[in-house]
Amino acid sequence: MSPVRVCATRIRPVRRLGTALATCAAVLGAAGVGLPARAAERPGPSALPAGGRVVEEVVAVVRTRGGEARIITRTKVAEEGRIALVSRGGIEAAFAHLDGAVLRASLDWYIDQLLLLDEAVRLQVFEADRAAAQAELARFRSAFPAAKDFEAFLFQLDLTEEELAATLRRMMRVRRYLESRLGRLRPSPGEVEAWYAAHAGDFGGRPLAEVSDEIAARLSAGRADAETKALLADLRSRADIRVLVDLGAGP
Repeated sequence: MSPVRVCATRIRPVRRLGTALATCAAVLGAAGVGLPARAAERPGPSALPAGGRVVEEVVAVVRTRGGEARIITRTKVAEEGRIALVSRGGIEAAFAHLDGAVLRASLDWYIDQLLLLDEAVRLQVFEADRAAAQAELARFRSAFPAAKDFEAFLFQLDLTEEELAATLRRMMRVRRYLESRLGRLRPSPGEVEAWYAAHAGDFGGRPLAEVSDEIAARLSAGRADAETKALLADLRSRADIRVLVDLGAGP
């Protein structure tokens, strides 16, 4: 399926991409991809202007069972990737160029976020309150060297503080849901002891009491990774995910 692009002879700011996405309705419909009702109702142009420039690109469409299709744009992928990286301490990603590999990973991460969020909403669990979201926003803001840098970040992404807080709130809810699934995977003392007996040579003769926490963390991480992959594979198998653009190949 060909990527869907929005073109214009003159580029103007498009707040939250509403106008840009409206022009995708006819093309996506012809490609067999359902649109959210509000987007589908808007009439799109019959033809793109000659010599136009691409101002936005739809890179994926995600629909969960019984849910509305979510259109994901290249801009949204970059936005989510930057926010995720900065929230994990990668402040250099705030303004740096994001290459194809980072964009592809960001798309996969954002799709997983949507699927996990839908599951948390379905189960009605772990909703973060406004106070928690504001605390997370303050933590995020503190990653920037100065207030002007944080403001430049918001300006670059065309975000308000409220919109950023909403994204961080979603990420917090997803994280809490995952932690609830993974928290029970901590190994028992017997499992730690058995692992130590089988790998004692790896610790240079250090006693079990000294390395038990390290072993438990290693076993927990392995189990958490396997459990997360299994959960996401199940959620993806029950969703309709259409990736329209290979972001790793560049624009």
